[in-house]
Amino acid sequence: MTGRATTDQPSTRAEGRRTRRQLLAGGTGALAAVLTAEALARPAPAHAADGDPVILGASNSATSETIISNSAADVTALRVAAAGFGRGVFADTFTGIGVLGVSSTGEGVHGTTVLSGNGVSGLSGGTGNGNGVYGQSGDTPSSLVTGNGVRGFTDSGSGAGVLGENAASGGSGVAGTGGPNGVGVHGTGGGAATGVVGTGGSNGGSGVTGTGGGSGGEGVVGLGAGTGPGLLGTGGASNGTGVQGFGGSANGAGVEGFGSGSGTGVHGTATASGGVGVLAENTAGGAALQANGPAVFSRSGVLTVAAGKSSATQTGVALTAASLALATLQQDRAGVYVRSAVPNVTGSSFTIHLNKAVSASTSVAWFVVN
Repeated sequence: MTGRATTDQPSTRAEGRRTRRQLLAGGTGALAAVLTAEALARPAPAHAADGDPVILGASNSATSETIISNSAADVTALRVAAAGFGRGVFADTFTGIGVLGVSSTGEGVHGTTVLSGNGVSGLSGGTGNGNGVYGQSGDTPSSLVTGNGVRGFTDSGSGAGVLGENAASGGSGVAGTGGPNGVGVHGTGGGAATGVVGTGGSNGGSGVTGTGGGSGGEGVVGLGAGTGPGLLGTGGASNGTGVQGFGGSANGAGVEGFGSGSGTGVHGTATASGGVGVLAENTAGGAALQANGPAVFSRSGVLTVAAGKSSATQTGVALTAASLALATLQQDRAGVYVRSAVPNVTGSSFTIHLNKAVSASTSVAWFVVN
């Protein structure tokens, strides 16, 4: 009995050792499962080394360029979509270029919006003088560069190809600075449309304001092509002024016009019977109109009274009830003078009467006002 009991003890110890090994093995497997679950639960670390794949939902950094190309024609190489008000692409840089798009014939950067958002939006934050959106054509000034730095296009009849807005008081919506001999802002109308249209603010703001630079610079220059006007101004429906000019404090001219060749420096035309082609006023008591040089009036001329006659009639002169016909002799005829100048409104004429018949033909100068 004792021997059998002694013989069974090693077997019992072996079974006990096997049980402990099995427990250890089972514990190790459980620990591995726990560690694996924990590793899966933790977010993957950011890949920072070149050559690593891009990990979604994590920060990715590299020290070399990341290039994505697609050899298929008319296929987008990279497409990024964001939900709600999120950004499709956001570039954050301190001194470099956030987003660089290069294209030989296509578009370097293209943004599209189908609702009311912005296809491409640029923001210059902080207190610096950076640009929200900057466009440049060519690396250096060259006659071979014909592209545009920024171009805007729209098919909308009420939309604008380029819209500039400034919410600050006194700020400019659109500002243009020309080169040494260039133009700051250039507008070209399509067909019969206007190249540049300016609409003043509701509180009496100016539609277009031009300020001349330096000494002798013009605020606004208009050059007409063919028979077109160099500068056209149309006043508002409620007694608005088409073109208004204010002269400088030191004998400056409010509006100055120069005619080239046989052209006219300033031309004013009224199309209504009660309109005024050119109105000159001086509310301070000075001269309302000053002409340095000969003045030519269409309703003036010379009428000849034939020898033996005491009167002559001038026809083809539009008159009103307020018209005044003035006449004076152009030769010294002893005892002869102009007795009257009588207008005929319905006949568009007037008759000059002398006090007696003249012995030789006599010239009488006439001038109609009003």
